[in-house]
Amino acid sequence: MWKVLCAGTPSVNHSDMEWLDVYRAAAMEFDRNKLPASIDVAEKAIRQRLRGLPIAHSKEHLKLRDALDSLAVLKRML
Repeated sequence: MWKVLCAGTPSVNHSDMEWLDVYRAAAMEFDRNKLPASIDVAEKAIRQRLRGLPIAHSKEHLKLRDALDSLAVLKRML
């Protein structure tokens, strides 16, 4: 799951960049005091992007759901 989202993604378009950037920032946040806020920002960006997708089972939709699942794991580790 992490490899798919954190690896270089050459096919990422401009609308993907916002959620992907904040997701990566949260995934790479090492300061436990800053992590909850980073996760919150990433979750909001991902949910906003999900609302903007016309097809619920597109590849991007699946990546977004995987990202939310990964953030949920980070939250449980706090």
